Amino acid sequence: MVKQERAERTRQAVLLAAADTFARVGFEAASLVDISRRAGVSKGALYFHFVSKRALADGVRAAAGRVVGSAALRALRAEGPAVQGLIDFSHELARLLREDVVVRAGVRLGAPCPRPTATALHGAPDGSEAPPAEAAWRGLTAVVHRLLDRAAEAGELRPGTDRRACAELLGSVMAGQVLLAADQAGRPTAEAVRRLWTAALPALVPAERCPGHRV
Repeated sequence: MVKQERAERTRQAVLLAAADTFARVGFEAASLVDISRRAGVSKGALYFHFVSKRALADGVRAAAGRVVGSAALRALRAEGPAVQGLIDFSHELARLLREDVVVRAGVRLGAPCPRPTATALHGAPDGSEAPPAEAAWRGLTAVVHRLLDRAAEAGELRPGTDRRACAELLGSVMAGQVLLAADQAGRPTAEAVRRLWTAALPALVPAERCPGHRV
């Protein structure tokens, strides 16, 4: 048990060191020697857990997918108004893209988020890992769809709201946030997300309900 715990700590140290390196310099410029030094382990210990730099990058991408997937599941399971849950999820996604080194590295490596399965969208545990980057926007749209469906069922939306069009638009905006984060550190800012919702909220909910939402 002690050996297993030590091995897991070593693996996590290597992953965090790799994430920090990939987030700063990208895959091609990253050095396994530098990563092992940052992790405080020998190169042999690194290779024990990850047989190549590509395998290490895959490990970081998978870890990033789990972090964002967990945030999505929390949003889907949260109680309270669904529209507020959608706003809160967009802020949490933006925060992860700005502050979580594993997520930032995953984005730079090309796997911004996981695609929730049908089971995950209904709140059951989902252990799937990050899919190819080109499927990322579908995962974001799927979360938005589910929350907008709940909002409609609860009578939160404006009469006649086209939920599908709104979900596709908001999902695309969130995917755009991911693309911005890949190229620019510190993006998207909380203020940018707030401006987005200030503009979008009146199209989703009746005017008299807008002041009741935290954007």
